[in-house]
This record gives sequence, structure tokens and C-alpha cells, in this order.
Amino acid sequence: MNPILYPDIPSLAPVIAGFKARVSAPVPERFSGLCGFDGFIDTFVRLQSPPSMAEFGPKLTAAAGVAASYPARHLGDKFGGNGPLFAAALHDIYAGNIDVTYIGALGHPEILPIFQAALGGKTKRLYSLGRAAQTTCLEFTDGKVMLNDMSACAEVTWDRLLEHVGSPALDDALRAARFISAVNWGKLPQAGVIWSNLAARLGQLGVPAKQVLYFMDLAEFETRPLVDREDLLGRLGPITRQCETILSFNLKEAWQMAEVFGGAYQGRKDAATVAELTAYLRAHIAVDRVIVHPNNGAACSSAQGTVYVPGPYCADPLISTGAGDNFGAGCVAAALQGLDDTGIVLAGNCASGHFVRSGRSATFADMGQLLEAWSAGTLAERL
Repeated sequence: MNPILYPDIPSLAPVIAGFKARVSAPVPERFSGLCGFDGFIDTFVRLQSPPSMAEFGPKLTAAAGVAASYPARHLGDKFGGNGPLFAAALHDIYAGNIDVTYIGALGHPEILPIFQAALGGKTKRLYSLGRAAQTTCLEFTDGKVMLNDMSACAEVTWDRLLEHVGSPALDDALRAARFISAVNWGKLPQAGVIWSNLAARLGQLGVPAKQVLYFMDLAEFETRPLVDREDLLGRLGPITRQCETILSFNLKEAWQMAEVFGGAYQGRKDAATVAELTAYLRAHIAVDRVIVHPNNGAACSSAQGTVYVPGPYCADPLISTGAGDNFGAGCVAAALQGLDDTGIVLAGNCASGHFVRSGRSATFADMGQLLEAWSAGTLAERL
């Protein structure tokens, strides 16, 4: 089956009217679900001199074996982690008309104030499984360097989840759930067990197959060995038999996963090849939908075929950290609204495109306004 490729925004004109009507329609129910399972404190530091990575690298090399000191500006700490950012974005897309339970590494023995402030008003319930991980983000004019202390990630386990949430509360949440969002497998060594056990528990509770949307994003998994990737792939079949599954990759991650099956796609970024790569991954992975999203579009492959949709590319993003999580939240929100594959990735593109321009997560109304400006050729780099 040949993929459907939308090369630009004018080609999407027949799709946009239906998309806007669907996302602006009254929500038939108040959706409820679970998100997890990481949690990071992100410390942002701006290097002032030298300001660029290109200049900093040679200076650092020249200082090896001695010492060096550079002026920098501390920009502050923010809540982070794929799961917390995803949960906050999903709440905002629905303008608060959604019940999100977040389970993750938010502090021990108490949930840290930074997470309480960020998520307390955007979630139905917060559960912490252990200490938050730490990231120091060195920001330059031409990129950023993320220094991750992930020692706390090992504390995120199924046993801790049962201990801190409790079986009765977990079962009540699963019975009510219409979605599960499980992200950042790459940094959580025990995430696969949690993903499998949640799906299995749905079946044990008598929740009908395919009633729950299960969104999975591996996040950066380059450090996970092949045996771990193969273990995860083996878990996806049983999860898919119970749930309606979406597996999402950015382009780099998709290239890396394709290599597991012998696919050679590294460095190929054109729309037709991204669509081909997406279909290739779905042919080898037991999930209902595979999504691949470079920074200028997204492709989705399912039993209905493969589609590629362009995105509102932003050459000068106000913020980039969290763009992928907003993309995923947009996809989940669109799937809950019953949109097709084209609508799902279009929503993801609009959500991320709005976020990188404004620094805040889009609502459905914001998505519609972005599409209007994009169609009219008036979409600015800042919103």
C-alpha cells in the first residue's frame, strides 16, 4: 500500500476543516488515565563566554590536564522528565477537562515542591516512587549539552509502584482509565516490567481488549543494549492484544530501532523515506500504530496504511526541551477524540509547533488558530 504524503500546508486543506470541527466539538466524556513514570529536576545554565559549542569545544580540549573557568548565568531550575511534561501538556490541551493520575520519580520521602507546584493543579493524583533524577543543561547559542545523573531512575520499579500507589487505588485507576501514557523507557531500566504489568492487570480486572489507549515513547535509548531492546519488543505483543497501542519515535530513535531489524535509514530525512521507515518499523513491531516525528513533520503507520503530514517548522524555537512530549500529548488527545492517523499526527505537529513558539502547551483552540495562520502564510516564529 503506497503511503499518502502531504507535502505542504496547502495540500492539507481538505483535512483541516474536518480536523478543526472534530477538536472543537464538545468532549463526550471526561477522560481519565495514567501517565508515568520518570521525574527530573532540570537546572539550566547559559554559557556566556564562549557562547557557542563550536567555540567552547576547542577551549575545553586545550584546557585538558590543567583547569579552566568560564562565566555562566544560572537560569534556574524547572520540573522535567518526559512524563511530567507530557502530563502537564495533556491537561492543557483539554483545558483541564481531563483526569490525569501521574506516577513517577517526584521525590522521597515527600513529593518535591517543584513538582507539587507544576503538577498539583494539573493532575487528579500524584504518586512518587522515589527520588527525582537530575539534569544540568548547558545552553549555548548553537545547541545544548545535557548532563544527566540518572542514578535515581533505578528506583522506579513495579514493586515500588505497588507499594506507593497500593493495589486497590491502582485497580480503581485502571478500571476508569481510557488511556495510559508510558514514556522514557530509555532512562528507566525497569520500565518494561511496569508497562507489561499494567496491561496484564487490565485484563485481570476484566477491562475489555482495545478499550484503553496505550501510548509509548522510548525517548533517547542509545545507551540501552540490544538485549534490552529485544526484551522490550517481546513485551509489545501482549500489550497490544489488550490495548490500542501507539509507539512513537523521534527520527534519530527510529533510525536506531530500524537497525535492530537490519534497516539502514541513518541520515535519510526526506518525507518519502520517513514514511517508508515508519511502515518498516510497524511491519517489524507488534503495535497498532507507529509514529515517527522529525522536527518538520510526522508519519504514522497502521493497518489503514501510512501517512506523512508536514509540520509548522520553527527555525528559531523559543524552547525545545519538551517539544516531543507536547507532540505525544497532542497525538494522545487526538486519538481520544477519535481522529484518524492523519489527524493524530497533525495534532501532534500543531501541539509541538505551538509549544516551541510560545513556551506553553496548546489547547485545542490554539491548534485551530495555529492552522489558520499556517494556512494563510502568517504563522510567526513567536506566538
